[in-house]
Amino acid sequence: MTSLTGTAGLVRFALRRDRVRLPIWIVAITVLMAVSAASVVGLYTTEAELLTYSRLVEGNAAMVVQAGPGFGLDDPTTGAVVVNESLLWGVVAMGLMGVFAVARHTRAEEETGRAELLRATVVGRDAPAAATAIVVALADLAVGALVALALVLLGLPVAGSIALGAALAAAGAVFAAVAAVAAQVTTTARGVIGIGVGAIGASFVLRAVGDVRGGPFSWLSPIGWAHRVRPFAGEQWWVLGLALVVAIGLTAIAFVLTSRRDLGAGLLTERPGPAQPAGWLLSPLGLAVRLQRGALIGWVAGLVVLGVFYGVVGDEAEQMIADNPDLADFFAQLGSGSVVDAFFATALLMLALMATGFTVSSVLRLRSEETAGRADPILSGGVPRGRWMASHLAVALVGSLLVVGAGGVGAGAGYALVTGDAGQVPRMLGAALVHLPAVALLGALTVALFGLIPRWALLGWAGLAVAVVVGIFGELLQLPELVRDVSPFEHAPALPAAELDLVPLVVTSTLALGLGAVGLLGFRARDVDQ
Repeated sequence: MTSLTGTAGLVRFALRRDRVRLPIWIVAITVLMAVSAASVVGLYTTEAELLTYSRLVEGNAAMVVQAGPGFGLDDPTTGAVVVNESLLWGVVAMGLMGVFAVARHTRAEEETGRAELLRATVVGRDAPAAATAIVVALADLAVGALVALALVLLGLPVAGSIALGAALAAAGAVFAAVAAVAAQVTTTARGVIGIGVGAIGASFVLRAVGDVRGGPFSWLSPIGWAHRVRPFAGEQWWVLGLALVVAIGLTAIAFVLTSRRDLGAGLLTERPGPAQPAGWLLSPLGLAVRLQRGALIGWVAGLVVLGVFYGVVGDEAEQMIADNPDLADFFAQLGSGSVVDAFFATALLMLALMATGFTVSSVLRLRSEETAGRADPILSGGVPRGRWMASHLAVALVGSLLVVGAGGVGAGAGYALVTGDAGQVPRMLGAALVHLPAVALLGALTVALFGLIPRWALLGWAGLAVAVVVGIFGELLQLPELVRDVSPFEHAPALPAAELDLVPLVVTSTLALGLGAVGLLGFRARDVDQ
């Protein structure tokens, strides 16, 4: 028996467990990339149209942040436009797929005790981690191959198509390896996801800073590596080797760390609590705050940093737009305010979509507490179901307010830093908070699923995915108005570029309250599920 004994069986077991989950991820990312590419192919059919796009995008800080460095746009081709429009968000999706899969098959298995049962059989110490690495690698390769095939079928050059698919797979492998190391450090699956998502966010910021300001920062980012493979712009294949070396190295570190800790423990041990609990922990609300405070602090800090970055770039956008009449006309169509306000309206929408990730995950904490059996001791005492659930929902709602507001405060502070106008902070905060009803509505959808059909509660992420696709790719994909109206963010006023309209905010808030009430009533009427 070796440390890898049983790996093949665990690979089959993981594929069996994820027979629905992984195909959804693979198909969704592939379809997103393929549809985005098809839209570009159909939209930019002449040399003049490609040159117009190049003038709008190349060298503009705002566009660089949202898309990428624009390699190949000095002599634009359809493939270069496809990369600029879709690669960044494809890499983010690949990273999320890998992080969630690694957390599910490593640390979550130890939390629930299933890993201990497996390790009691003929299974080596490193077999679970090796099986997880193989499954995630297969998923990454599947996405890369399918995306490359789709691009070739759309008539794009073979070499560039393969390079783009390989860049996606390599970046996904790096983020999965980061999550594998995180699984040895922290003691919870949520901690793994938090570290993994934080790494994706940090990679996004480093790439954006490097591409806008210049310097080495882009080379510190796996997202930056994906762009520097340069699909359709003179491919640099050696960059793939850099990503693979890092991924293999991090995976090897994860294997070494596995042998240096006990099963169920992490390298960062949790501090023992006080002998007597604080008074505020004796209530369901206090316990909910304690359980979610770490995630809340992390989300607030992350959104503040991203907001500050967007605010600083806003000044760059103003200078770039002033020198580019075509780009000024493009942004002027987005709202009644200035083109800079239109940029901030787009930036604040992006921050609100990110903040919704906290809302959905916070609501889903109810489901994890229920399935892990931790809700039973509380509900079997004198705590009513409604009070326990309402406590977690209160944390989710107040936390959403703080996270959304953090993005607005960060954007205002960053813009005030470069303009000297401190009044931008409350202005951007107000513009960010108009998205709160839409954020709450997606959270309420998750609440309703948890209360009525708990096994489908994870579909709350699907609602966020739809909102992201509509918000980021709706214009590019030329989605019909009926489809775009499905996203609640489409009905929020695009402040600060548009006028404030309270009617859609009231309607969205009312729908959120209604769905939340349905979820509460549903949970009170059903059995506790494990």
